[in-house]
Amino acid sequence: MKKYVLTLAAAMFAGAMFAQSAEDKAAAKAAKEAAKAAKKAAMELYNKGYKCYDASNTAMNEFNSFRQYEKNPEKVAAKQEELNTKMYNLAKEGSPLLTQAFATGLIDEKKLFDGYRAQDFMLSQLINKELTAASKKEPFDTAFFAKAANEMCDACHYQLKYGKKTDEQQKLILAQVEAKFPRLYTYLAYAVQFEIENKNLEGACAALDNYRNFPTKYPEVAENPSVKNPDIPFAQFAFNIYFTAYQAKRFDICEKYFEEAMKFEDENSHSFVVSSRPQMFLQKGDTVAWANELRSMIKADPHSSNAEVAAQNLLAYYSTKGVDKMTAFAQELLDADPNNKIANYGMGYVYVSQQKFAEAAKYYEKCVEIDPNYFDGNYQCGFCYYQIGLENGRKISDKKYASQAAADKEAETKVKSYLRKALPYFERARDLRPEEPERWASELKVIYNNLNMKDKAKALPEI
Repeated sequence: MKKYVLTLAAAMFAGAMFAQSAEDKAAAKAAKEAAKAAKKAAMELYNKGYKCYDASNTAMNEFNSFRQYEKNPEKVAAKQEELNTKMYNLAKEGSPLLTQAFATGLIDEKKLFDGYRAQDFMLSQLINKELTAASKKEPFDTAFFAKAANEMCDACHYQLKYGKKTDEQQKLILAQVEAKFPRLYTYLAYAVQFEIENKNLEGACAALDNYRNFPTKYPEVAENPSVKNPDIPFAQFAFNIYFTAYQAKRFDICEKYFEEAMKFEDENSHSFVVSSRPQMFLQKGDTVAWANELRSMIKADPHSSNAEVAAQNLLAYYSTKGVDKMTAFAQELLDADPNNKIANYGMGYVYVSQQKFAEAAKYYEKCVEIDPNYFDGNYQCGFCYYQIGLENGRKISDKKYASQAAADKEAETKVKSYLRKALPYFERARDLRPEEPERWASELKVIYNNLNMKDKAKALPEI
C-alpha cells in the first residue's frame, strides 16, 4: 500500500512538471511572438518615417533639375516655395515616426546611422521654419522649437555614435555633423530666450537645463571652443529667468537660480539679484528671514551700495522695535567696521530720536568724513548743529541780560557759532540735491538771515 502511494505521488509530480513545462513553452512562444510583433511595429514606424525622408530627397532632386533648365526667376521662386512647403510637411509627418521608432529600442543597429541622419535632415526643415518666423517677429511654437532642437542634438549625437569613419562616405558626413554641433548649442540658447520672452517659466527652466547640460550630454564636442565659451553664458540666462520669475512672484524659481544669477558679471544685474532677494522674504511676510538676509548682505560687502540700502532698511525696521533694538544693531555694525557709513548714520539717528543732537552730530560728521558726497549725512549733520543753535536761541530769549551787548555776546557764542557750523553742511546738501529745495532751503534761509547774509537768503527759492 505504501509503495502504491509513492508511485501515485510520483505520477502526480511528473504530471505537474509536464503541465508547467507546457505552460512555460506557451509563455515563451507568446513572448517571442510579442517581441517579433513589437519589432515589426517598430520597423514599420521606421520605414514610414524614412519614406518621408526619401520623398524629400526626391522632391529636392526634381527641383534641382527644374531650376537647371528654367530661366524664369518667378517660376523658380514659386517652385522653391512649393518645395519648402512639401519638405516641411514631410518632415512634420516623418520625424515623429522616427522618434517613436527609436524610442522602442528595437531598430537594428545597422539602420541607426541612416535613420538618425534622416531625422537630422527633417528636423532641420522644422527648425528652420520656426527660426524664420522668429526673425520676422511672427508667432511660432517655442515649446515645439525647444523639443525639436533637443531631438536634433540627439540625432547628431547618434550619427557620431553609429557612423563608421572607415566608410569614406560616412566619414564626410560625420565631419559635417561635428561641425554642426556648436550651431545646435546656439539653438538651445534660442530655446531658452524664446521661452523667457514668452514668460513660460517652466519651459525656460527646462530649456536652460538642456543648455547647461549640453557639454556633459555630448562629450564628443565638449572641448569645442564655441561650447566651452558660449556666446551667452549660463549665468546670464539664469539671471534672465530670475528676473522674469521675480516679476511674476515665482519665488520658488528665483531660489532655484539665485546662485547662478549671482555669477552674472553685470553690475546692475548683480545689484538687482542681491537687493531683490530679501524683498522676496518680505513679500512672503517672513520679516525674520528678510532681516537675516539683509544682515548677510551687509556682512558680505559692507561698503557696497546694496549694503547701504540694506542697513537703511534694517535701521528703519529696528526703529519700529524701539531705541534699544536700533542701538544694538548700529553698534553691531560699528563693532565690525568703525568706518561703516550707514552704521554711523544709524547711531546718529538713535541720538536724534532722543533729542541728543550734540552726540548725534559726531556720528554724522563721521559719515561725511567717510563720504563727503553723502547727502543724508550732510543734511543731518547740518540739522543737528541747526537744532542746537535754535534751542540755545530759545533759552537766550527767555533770559534777562544786563545789556544788549551781553545778549549779543551769548547769542554769538551759543547760536550763531552753531549756525556757522551748520552752514557748510546745508550748502553741501544744496549742491548735491539742487533739484530738491524742499530738503534744505528753509533751514538755509534761517541760517543766512541770522548770519546777516540777507542777499543769499533772498536768492533761495520759496518753499
